Amino acid sequence: MLELLFEDERILAFHKPGGLPSQSQSHSPKDTAESLAKSLHPNHDLHLLHRLDTGTSGVLLFSKSRESFDEIRLLFKKRELRKFYRARCWSRSRNHAFPEVIDTPLAHHPKSKKRMIAIPEGLHRSYRGKPLEAITLIHEWREIHVPRESGFHEGLSTLEFNLEIKTGVMHQIRVHLSHLGFPIQGDSLYGRDLPPAPRLALHAERVEFEVRGYCYRIESPDPGFHSPL
Repeated sequence: MLELLFEDERILAFHKPGGLPSQSQSHSPKDTAESLAKSLHPNHDLHLLHRLDTGTSGVLLFSKSRESFDEIRLLFKKRELRKFYRARCWSRSRNHAFPEVIDTPLAHHPKSKKRMIAIPEGLHRSYRGKPLEAITLIHEWREIHVPRESGFHEGLSTLEFNLEIKTGVMHQIRVHLSHLGFPIQGDSLYGRDLPPAPRLALHAERVEFEVRGYCYRIESPDPGFHSPL
């Protein structure tokens, strides 16, 4: 279920398929990317460097030692590790205009541990904890022609975004795009009133970083998004 993308003396990089949890959130014995990676490479001291949402596919990184873990986690903290994503979304608008930077803070939903909410400036909302800085960059977008039966999904169009995140807040891309009015296809948490899709159409496409003068650029295969007819 895990495809090896890259390996050297510091890290292992896998393609995580959508639907596989990155890490166990309970004592359940079901498979996770972490447990599978450790079973495939039992001779290494593997440490999960970051997480992807269960429905999200793409590049997932592991360090092969505690020293490498500390070194690369510092890059995350200093925002020196670049994370690029692709998302396919629904749109009800025909006039598409997007900011280059989405920096609306996010916070935990007051009534649900599973949800986050956007906290726009000047809007007072109830939330748990404190608002968290969240920065998403929109590099490119395009409208996708999706064949559909006559009258089916009338009023909806499909957009695909190339994105980069500077922060790593829970559900960041999903909440930011939904807040703008473009929920990700297959996201039942933030797009409940929209048509179903075979999977969450969010893919961690690429990471780029530098360690001790060595530049890494690790890419995951095409996500193969398929919108329902």
